[in-house]
Amino acid sequence: MSQEIEVPYSRENAIRFFKKYVLANQSELSEKKILDISSGTGYIGQLFSDGGADIKLYDLFPEQNAFSKLPCEPIDLQKDFPIEDNSADIIICTETIEHLPNQYFFFKEVARILKPNGSFFLTTPNPSSLRSRFSQFIMESEHYSTPAPNETDVLFSFDNGKSVYFNKIFISGVLRLRTLAAIQKMQIKKIHPSPKSSTAFWLLIFYPFIYFFGRKARKRQLRADPQNATTYNEIFEINTSMNVLLGKHLIMEFTKK
Repeated sequence: MSQEIEVPYSRENAIRFFKKYVLANQSELSEKKILDISSGTGYIGQLFSDGGADIKLYDLFPEQNAFSKLPCEPIDLQKDFPIEDNSADIIICTETIEHLPNQYFFFKEVARILKPNGSFFLTTPNPSSLRSRFSQFIMESEHYSTPAPNETDVLFSFDNGKSVYFNKIFISGVLRLRTLAAIQKMQIKKIHPSPKSSTAFWLLIFYPFIYFFGRKARKRQLRADPQNATTYNEIFEINTSMNVLLGKHLIMEFTKK
């Protein structure tokens, strides 16, 4: 993100990733139908539009759309999406899942509108990092310098209270998100790297314990249920992944089976 532009309610890590993604895949984007279902200010949607993509924007608060020339349609991600089945090649949802109480329903609707072999990009704070695990131990919060959301700051609105959304009290770890997706026949294609936390590097002293207990749990699961070896191996790989343990952010790409 350029230093001259400040995009409110967005994570710079997500913007940096999608800038690189659009540049790397520009030749293919014009053939894809793309939906940004939590477009916010429209900055990421405009990146795709400038790259030649056919993209539609949706948000609970369409009036936030300040950076995009495209129209933004209203959507409530906790109600049936006003979108046809199997209609999207790519779905984008940035910095939103942590605000949704019914994440099972959200994944169900995403899977419904995504085409087979389509891609779903989800970005969210990374509670599975070593830094965040330490923060949970110290403060039960996303970061040890910030208190957990409480009743004084848990509700937000951009339309004078007609619609509200929750602060980040529903942050889900990588394995929970993986499971919610798997229930809907979506699997992780890639966990993309994000900037590393210096605190997490120090906390790597605990990595041998993570590896040991993860390996022990996998061994027990494989012995009891060898038919699901692929699942247990994937969980072990994710739980010991340096992208997950060190990254400040989760940038997950799912594909629909």
